[in-house]
Amino acid sequence: MSSAVGKRLESLERQIVYVIDDHPIISFGLVEMVKDVAPHARIRQFSTLKEAARFAIEEFPALIITDFHLRDVQPETFIGLFETLFPEIPVLITANDEKVMGQLRRHQLDRFIAFSKFTPFAKMMELIRVGLSQAKIDLLQIPAVSKALTQKQVEVLELIGAGRSNKEIAQLLKISVKTVKGHVKDILDRLKAKNRMEASIIYRHTQIQKHGSPEPSLHNN
Repeated sequence: MSSAVGKRLESLERQIVYVIDDHPIISFGLVEMVKDVAPHARIRQFSTLKEAARFAIEEFPALIITDFHLRDVQPETFIGLFETLFPEIPVLITANDEKVMGQLRRHQLDRFIAFSKFTPFAKMMELIRVGLSQAKIDLLQIPAVSKALTQKQVEVLELIGAGRSNKEIAQLLKISVKTVKGHVKDILDRLKAKNRMEASIIYRHTQIQKHGSPEPSLHNN
């Protein structure tokens, strides 16, 4: 194995993100957001700090995204526990109430970034990108789109994003599979994407940049 390949594999092995939250919907939303901007990241989900700490013996994370109000952590011990269990790595905290901010002011640690679950989608994506960059995790680069997609191509791409196969897309849009394949090839060329999944992600991000947040924050209450 060449040294370049070895370094690349070593880099990928370090690209581990922990998401710690006992609310399944929020945890799932955070995982999907990380996948959007860092497709190669290896994401592990936990509902308690104890579970995460136990797993870290085998795979230590490069980045943690966590709720502050975990059921097995007292607010006054939160920062101290993370300093002991997960020193030096970036930590994104999905809460910014007074208890959180008070602890961060007291400890003055730059590696902790706090934001509300009500943060607008586009801003939250930006903060997640910051955390991933600090953790030296490879980010998906969003190229400038050389040529706008046609309405039919947008329809095809939206169905790709929904997990539909070429045959299913053909049936839904009442066109031939050959025509769908032609649209997919043109979509990949226009978006400079390597595959269907990457094309869907790139389009999603270009829409965010163009129109702002297309989705609500993680918390729907």
